[in-house]
Amino acid sequence: MNLNRYIPALLNNLIWILLVVVILMFSVLNPMYLTGINFLNILFHASVLGLLVIGETFVFIPQCMDLSIESTLGLCAAVGAWLCTKSGIPDNGSGWGVNPLLAEVILLAVGALIGVVIGNLITRLKMNFWVVTLAMLIGLRGIQLVFTYANTIYGTPPLYNWLGTLSFGPVPLPVIVVIVAFIIAHIVLAYTPFGRELYAIGGNREAARASGVNPEKRIRQVYLIAALLAALAGWMLSGHITSVDPVLGQGDVFEVMAACVMGGVSLSGGRGTMVGAFGGVLLLSAVASGLNLVNISPFWTDAIRGLIILIAMLIDAQRVRYSAPAAAKTGLAAPAVPAGR
Repeated sequence: MNLNRYIPALLNNLIWILLVVVILMFSVLNPMYLTGINFLNILFHASVLGLLVIGETFVFIPQCMDLSIESTLGLCAAVGAWLCTKSGIPDNGSGWGVNPLLAEVILLAVGALIGVVIGNLITRLKMNFWVVTLAMLIGLRGIQLVFTYANTIYGTPPLYNWLGTLSFGPVPLPVIVVIVAFIIAHIVLAYTPFGRELYAIGGNREAARASGVNPEKRIRQVYLIAALLAALAGWMLSGHITSVDPVLGQGDVFEVMAACVMGGVSLSGGRGTMVGAFGGVLLLSAVASGLNLVNISPFWTDAIRGLIILIAMLIDAQRVRYSAPAAAKTGLAAPAVPAGR
């Protein structure tokens, strides 16, 4: 029996196997892991991470990348909180007394503007997406530090905090928001012309262009989506903790990339689903919660995150390795859309 024929299917569904293993392992190490409260904590962590992963997945599919989403999250949260909080110590806001609802609109508009700028720099000015988004990662964080004087903003009003604090029974609103967002994103990516065009661009950009697709337009749109979702995640997170510190979201981009890749979204574009990405979000959230419960030293956190990213890259490399021979045997190019989409 040729086991190699089953390896691609195993790799495509490995995320769910790993998720079960992680849950069982931490349940043995700490019985509190299987409690309802802990699962709600896992889901809340997944809500912020999930919004970022949805945006990054849209960017990955047409063979691009956005390194700036964590700084977009931090800057937009800081803008919204700064506008509607008091000046001076301890709040460190602007003192302008902007209505929180208006502040929310402005922070989302700032996110949209960031996405538009990034998309146009890449498509109209033909700049490399690595360089552009890396520069924005550094520059946006710098802007946040400048106008907040590197202070933590406190005292955000309830009308600003509602997205991060409201619950329906035992279920936090952020959990509902991210589940709805994943359902909508899955429908858009799997069943609309927009999604099919993204897969086509990621599979072969010039072939997609020849078939009537405008790759540059679609790339500008996915960067806009990613930045808007990062702004929404920043609002949600800052509302939940009722403050914004100068490093809010720092390092999240690596966790986002790991979640995407472990969920089957390829760094080389043209492959991945929102269902798989959701699995990656759940896995990393389950790991983060488990590490907290078993009292792992915080000094090990970065080492473990680095290991997870390496494992994600290994899994992606093996998917490419085993999907290519299968495509070669049929005389076809590797499919742009993964099986099961």
